[in-house]
Amino acid sequence: MIERLKKNTKIKIISLLSAIVLWMYVMAVVDPEDTKLFEGIPITITNIHEINDLGLVVDPDEELVASVYVKGNLSDLQKITANNINVYGTVNNPIEGQNQLYLRASASDKVSTDFKSDTIVINLEKSIEEEKNINVEITGKYKDNVDTVTLSEKKVMVSGPRSKVESVKYVQAIFNADKKNIDTHSTELELKALDADRQEVDHVRLAFEKVSAQVSYLQQKEVKINVVFSDNEARLVQGQDFTITPSTIQIKGKSNDLKLIDSIDTETINIDELTSNNKVIDLKIPSGINADRTSITIRSISENESSSSIFTYSGEELTLANNEGDVTLEDFDLPETIKVTVEYDKGAEKISKGDLRLYLDLSRGFSTNTQYSINHSEVNVKSISIEPSYVMSK
Repeated sequence: MIERLKKNTKIKIISLLSAIVLWMYVMAVVDPEDTKLFEGIPITITNIHEINDLGLVVDPDEELVASVYVKGNLSDLQKITANNINVYGTVNNPIEGQNQLYLRASASDKVSTDFKSDTIVINLEKSIEEEKNINVEITGKYKDNVDTVTLSEKKVMVSGPRSKVESVKYVQAIFNADKKNIDTHSTELELKALDADRQEVDHVRLAFEKVSAQVSYLQQKEVKINVVFSDNEARLVQGQDFTITPSTIQIKGKSNDLKLIDSIDTETINIDELTSNNKVIDLKIPSGINADRTSITIRSISENESSSSIFTYSGEELTLANNEGDVTLEDFDLPETIKVTVEYDKGAEKISKGDLRLYLDLSRGFSTNTQYSINHSEVNVKSISIEPSYVMSK
């Protein structure tokens, strides 16, 4: 078989050379015609200024493209790219609604052009502008701490095709309260045009894309609870004649309002309603003030009962026990205040705040989004209650 392939070598070489010469002849002398399709060629509307002068715009406002056939000698076609082809069209007597765009194309003088279709239908709409309200939406972990978001502008001009502008219900500015700020600060909020379904409307323009905002936060304050008795002559002493749980309350509100509040009153209670059993009594929370609770429990103290002490700690006073990693208090969402109620046996010596240490036990390791109980050091008392009793890791 190999010997047969080796025969007639000269003839095979001559045949190959002849084929090459023939191809070169065809390309250099004959240069056959061919056709090539170019797709996605951008269309320029030649009378767009006339259209705009009539108060019309193309809707949707997207790039118009066409497919173009280019015909010519093969050598010339090889020099043509999509960048060499210009497609343009004219709208005769433009009106609002459906219009025919008549297409033409140009490339090289040595080739000709044609279209799959030399007309396309475009929609023209009246260009209008309307003033829309700007609504603020507050989101984020600490959105309940925000008092007000005051914008530098309350309205914005929206322009574009009639159907698009009319579908805009309002313009939204989102403020994300992801940090626990306590002061007033300035920021800029991005604007989005939304329809009635809260979906963003495209192909419209806003006179400005951002708006300045002044954000103020509600302030917090811990105040005592004042029990109001119906008998004005009553001289009952809290801690001796009765106890309330809790004895203080966290309130939240505007700074000016909090300055006027030193205590929160209870609803009026009759002295004869006091018993050794817990009785729930509502609190009179002032208008405009938020509180972490709306009621407390009250009960009388018998002569044989123990007394109590209340200590207040900040979240930063917690310590970390059995911490074998690089965990810090910044890895936890710490409460602003921690209230510790200590109950004593009758006649027992009271402790001081310095005798009681609060800590988080990390002996089982650390993980995010997990509750960690607030523990206390050992002291000789009847009982200890801690509010809140745990913190969350971040």
